Amino acid sequence: MIEHGTYSVVLENNLLSITLVGTFNDLATRSVCQKIKTKVESLNGQGFGILLDCIEYEGSTRDAHEISNQHLLWLNKQNCIARAVIYSQTLYVDMVKNEQPALFELQNRREFHDVKSAKYWLVSQL
Repeated sequence: MIEHGTYSVVLENNLLSITLVGTFNDLATRSVCQKIKTKVESLNGQGFGILLDCIEYEGSTRDAHEISNQHLLWLNKQNCIARAVIYSQTLYVDMVKNEQPALFELQNRREFHDVKSAKYWLVSQL
């Protein structure tokens, strides 16, 4: 089996930028979650923000949602100060809310429709 879904995970100072493109299966989801975990652990407990760009995200398999939700439970216990999530369509927000409720547990979280507004808000929180 091969990974389905394209992603990038970049850590600059205390800002973790994650971009998801396409439809994700369990292999791609495990891979992106591992990359995120490695970056977060490299911060050694320092506070950080997450910019999650889902503008070109098209969904995930049920297994991928389960893996992501488990990872988010771990991520929510880290020193994440704020999370900005960018979606192009509210359909995907509703889908993820049903399948990955842990994404919405963080108190200091906002949803956006453009990267510029999301970055502005996120930087103001850090």
